Amino acid sequence: MEKIHYGQHVMIFCIGNGESRKDFDLHKLKPFGKIYGCNGLYRDFTPDVLVAMDYNICHEIYRSGYAFEHPVYLKEWEKNPASLYEKLFYSETATKFIGNVDPKEYTDEWVWKDEKKSFFVCWANNVDMLRKFREENTEWHEDDFKLHFGEDQEGYKITWTKKKDKVMGLGKYQQEKTNAGVLIAMMAADVDKKIYLIGYDYHSKSKQVNNIYKGSKGYVGPKAQAIDPENWIYHTKRLLNKYEEHEFIHVGENIEELDERKNWTNISYEELNERIKNNKV
Repeated sequence: MEKIHYGQHVMIFCIGNGESRKDFDLHKLKPFGKIYGCNGLYRDFTPDVLVAMDYNICHEIYRSGYAFEHPVYLKEWEKNPASLYEKLFYSETATKFIGNVDPKEYTDEWVWKDEKKSFFVCWANNVDMLRKFREENTEWHEDDFKLHFGEDQEGYKITWTKKKDKVMGLGKYQQEKTNAGVLIAMMAADVDKKIYLIGYDYHSKSKQVNNIYKGSKGYVGPKAQAIDPENWIYHTKRLLNKYEEHEFIHVGENIEELDERKNWTNISYEELNERIKNNKV
């Protein structure tokens, strides 16, 4: 990723996928700086920097063709030579990775028409383990299973790659054990000192998950249980500790757990719109 020195000011807007932003027009931000986004954002909007963490969304983005038109950082994306493909279907290999099933019946494979099969990316989920997990967690709603534990997640997910894609590795960020929203904020903070955080809701207003893409492929279902924000808040505190001289401007409802941080301020969407209107972003 291009490094811009602090003397060369570039406004950066990081876009989370909380439902608070559903009525906000992200295109209004374009004239004011660069936009960093993550995961399903690419479906509705093209940011300057897109990061995807989960294997489901990584494969979806690549298969959509987005990665041939726009640069994208994919965390779960390790290419394997075609010579390894057949080995996935050897009995001992398949049993180890996806369980005691017919691997041909449990393979979701994407092949590009008229493209030589040189490299592929593969993710494997053990069928027996997923079934056992569902049996042991009967109190879960089926929508809670959809992201990682549903029947459609069983087996191999294989995507063949093409030449001249714009997929990039995360470099020094690859080993960061955090979520996509905090990761793009870290990447932004290494470029500039003033960062807007939009769609970073943390809390849910109901018992259901707060995500603008819930119910779509690669996400939990609409009735999935709300996620405890403790982990997100913990990683945000780490972000604020690391970049103490930065200004992080959170847009949306106030996050009490972060109130006392000197490098964290909170504004409403109405105030953001006013800043945009008056060219004072």
